[in-house]
Amino acid sequence: MAENPKVFISYSHDSPEHKQWVSELAARLRHSGVDATLDQWDLGLGDDITRFMERGIVGADKVLVICTDKYVSKANADEGGVGYERMIVNAELVQNLGTDKFIPIIRQASGKEKTPTFLGTRVYADFRNDNQFDAECEKLIRELHELPIIEKPPLGKNPFPSAELDPQLIEIPEEVKSASVTYTTASKLVRAGDTLGWRELIKQIRPNAFKHLVQWRQDELDGQKPESKEQLVQIVDKAVEIISPLMVIALVGVESGREEFRDQKSLFDDLQNIVGWNPAGYDVWIRLPNALGYVYHSLHGGISLSTNQIELALDLARVKIPVAGGTKFFHLWEMGEFRGYAESISGTRGGHSLESWNYLVNAYERWEWLSNIFEDEQDYRTSLVAYYMALNIHELATIIAAGRADILNTTSEPYFIIPLTFLYEDYDTTRQAISLLRRNPNSIVNLWTSLNVKREQVESLWKKWIDLSERALIRSMSPNQITLLNLSDLYQYFFEGM
Repeated sequence: MAENPKVFISYSHDSPEHKQWVSELAARLRHSGVDATLDQWDLGLGDDITRFMERGIVGADKVLVICTDKYVSKANADEGGVGYERMIVNAELVQNLGTDKFIPIIRQASGKEKTPTFLGTRVYADFRNDNQFDAECEKLIRELHELPIIEKPPLGKNPFPSAELDPQLIEIPEEVKSASVTYTTASKLVRAGDTLGWRELIKQIRPNAFKHLVQWRQDELDGQKPESKEQLVQIVDKAVEIISPLMVIALVGVESGREEFRDQKSLFDDLQNIVGWNPAGYDVWIRLPNALGYVYHSLHGGISLSTNQIELALDLARVKIPVAGGTKFFHLWEMGEFRGYAESISGTRGGHSLESWNYLVNAYERWEWLSNIFEDEQDYRTSLVAYYMALNIHELATIIAAGRADILNTTSEPYFIIPLTFLYEDYDTTRQAISLLRRNPNSIVNLWTSLNVKREQVESLWKKWIDLSERALIRSMSPNQITLLNLSDLYQYFFEGM
C-alpha cells in the first residue's frame, strides 16, 4: 500500500454529534498519514453527490463504513445516499470477491445486526466505548498502514529432523518406563501428525504416572518427617522423575509448534488435581504438586521462548487458579509457589525464591531427558531466563493497566511478584536471554498490548522499573554477589533497537 493510504469514509448523518465524531476520527487518520476523504471536507455546493460517492469508494484503498442503527437500517432498505453506496459496494464485491477493502466501524449498535447485510461477516473495529477510542484508533491506523500491532510470526524451522509427515502407523510401546522412550515415541507421532496415537500415548502414561506418584508418597513419605533441604531436593527430583514422561509429552507438543499439539495447559491442571492425593500430613509433602507445577510451567515457558512462541507461554501463565474454596481466582503467575516460592523445595513456609530458582536452573545434569528438549545446558538456562524476563515485563504492563504506576515512586523496599532471581545468572546467559526474547519484537508487544497498554507507557517507565529492580537485588545480595550484578549494563537497554 502507498505511504499515505487513501480511505473513503461512509456514514449516515444521524445527528450533529455523530457528524462531529466522524470528523474527529477522520482528522485523527489524516494526522497519522492516512489520506481520508470525508464529505464534510471534500463535497461542496454544486458537486455531484453520486459521482463523489462512486469515485470515493472505487478509488480508495480502504472504505471505512461507520455503522450505527440508522446506517444499518438505511443500507438494508436502500434508502438515501447510504443505499446508493451499498450498490457501489456490491459492485465492487462482485469484481473483487473476498476483498478486505471494506472495514466496518461499529459506533453504535442496539440490536443483533451490527453491520449492514452487504458487509456480511467481515471483522469489524469496535468504537462503541469512547474510553477505548485511542486504543482502537491506534489499531485501525496500524491496520491501514499495514503495520498491525501483532504481526504473524515468520515461519521458522521445523524443530524435528524430518519435516515431512510420516504416513506409517506409529507403534505405541506396551509400557513406557522412561522419559527418553516417551520423547522418541511422542516425536514420531508429531512428525506423522498422528493425533489419535498421541492421545493413545497419553492415555497409557497418564493414569499410571499419577497412581505411581500417589503410591510412592504413601509408601515413602507419609508419616516421615522432612530432615533437611538436601533431602527435599531429592524428594522433589523423585516426584519429577515419576511424572517426567507426561512432562516430556507436553514439551514435545509445545516444541512442535503445530496447532493440534502445542496447547498443553491441561497438564498443569492435572498436577493440581491429582486423584487420591492425601491432603493431610507435613506441608512439604502436601504441596509437592505445587512444586511440580512450578517446574512444569517454567519448562513450558522456556521451550515456548526457545521456539519463538511467547504467546503460548503467556497463555499458561495467565491460567486462573481457584483459591479460598473457589471463591477467588488468581493467575498462575501471581501465585507464590508457582512463581518461585516452592515450599517443598526450600522447606520454609512461603518458600525461598533463590533456592527454588537454583533447584530449577541447575537441573539439566540431574534430569537427563532435558537434553532431548533443549540443545544444551546453556540453551536450557537461557530459555528459562528469557521466560522469566517476559513475565517481569508483563508484570510492569499489568501495573500500568491497573492504573497503579504511582507505586513505582516508592521510597520503601519495592515488591516484585515475579522474583528477580533470573537476574542472578552470569553476563553471557543474561545477554543471550535478552537476544532470545527480542528475536521477534512483534511477539514481545503482546506482553503489554494484550492488556491494552501501549509500548510508550512501558518504555517511559522502564528506567524507573530497572532502578527499583536493581535496588531490590542489592538488598537481597551478599557483598560478593553485588560485584557480579550486570543489570544496569544489559536489561535497562532492552527496548533499544526494537
